[in-house]
Amino acid sequence: MLARLVPALLCLGLAAAAHADVKLTPPADRPTVADFTLNTLKGTPVRLADLKGKVVMINFWATWCRPCLQELKFVDEYYKQLKDKGVEVLAITTDGPQTLGKVRQTVKRRRWKMPVLLDQDGAVMANLNPRGNQPFTLYIDRAGRKAGEHDGYTAGDEKGMKATLEALLAEAAEAPAK
Repeated sequence: MLARLVPALLCLGLAAAAHADVKLTPPADRPTVADFTLNTLKGTPVRLADLKGKVVMINFWATWCRPCLQELKFVDEYYKQLKDKGVEVLAITTDGPQTLGKVRQTVKRRRWKMPVLLDQDGAVMANLNPRGNQPFTLYIDRAGRKAGEHDGYTAGDEKGMKATLEALLAEAAEAPAK
């Protein structure tokens, strides 16, 4: 039994360690992310193009997705830590109109400060996350280009998330002035 358990645990550990890192696409190879506008829970429209000049983390989540809720604890923490340094977070809920009350309760109970946007018809998710994975995170550089993505959440992934945001902030700071 132990002989089978050790390789399985080792494999899980390696998968979790490999999963935590987001490989950034070289800047010259990054595609521009299609613009969209979604409303916050308070009805305020947020347009992606208006965030150009900031590093943007887009996280797709749903109230029924336990890994999403685990991950969003860290996403909100990084938003609070890095927003003054040029990071914007868009937590896009994919819950439909019938569970809007549950979205509001979740945000209030967890005291999230990051913007929570509503994609109730699924149009933004269909465009940016066509496989429909949740949680699913996109990293967008200051020029509005897709720098990387991350599927799912496993304990420890949060370290890679923060490192990715910091790398994109450093990359933008090192970019030559035009």
